[in-house]
Amino acid sequence: MKRKTLLMLLLGCLSWMGLSGCAFSQEPMTPARFLEIVGKPSDAVPLVPQLAAVPFWTNATISNVMTYASGKVFREEMTQTARTVVGKYIVFTVQSKFYNQRMNAIATYDEKASALKVYGLYGNGHGGDVVTEGTAVYDYAKKTYTITSTYGDFKETTTGSYTDTEDSAKTVVYKDGVLAMTREVKTWPVISGK
Repeated sequence: MKRKTLLMLLLGCLSWMGLSGCAFSQEPMTPARFLEIVGKPSDAVPLVPQLAAVPFWTNATISNVMTYASGKVFREEMTQTARTVVGKYIVFTVQSKFYNQRMNAIATYDEKASALKVYGLYGNGHGGDVVTEGTAVYDYAKKTYTITSTYGDFKETTTGSYTDTEDSAKTVVYKDGVLAMTREVKTWPVISGK
């Protein structure tokens, strides 16, 4: 159960990003490539235009509430940082107190698909890593977004909205076509000096 919760939490990272995603090189996002991008430092290279419009905060606080079909509720407050890498990626890092570890997500623009993509990485429980992929669609005029993702037996749909001071998202997760859980996430920027 804890591994499934970790997966749900990691995939929640996809919506916590203030989005709360194959790159211009058109290389597939493998676990090794994911780790390479996450391992790169932040830089001052301007974001490509397709990513420059994506709203995100470099430091944020997250409230995450996951409600499982069984009625079990999991709550966690987390911190998140975001940074840009080579103008092609926004790398989000969430620090989970419950799991006592960092989890990462990457947003990028897939030129071939003409879409924003969001990636996460999790252990498959058999000694390997699996990359998850979501597609993000924004309505910048209405300040809303939708993220969809399918992985294994799971399908997720996140709908969210944002202002200058808050991002609010709700995700429904189905396993084999049956509702497995809902996730409600609120994200706020950390204001310096407060």
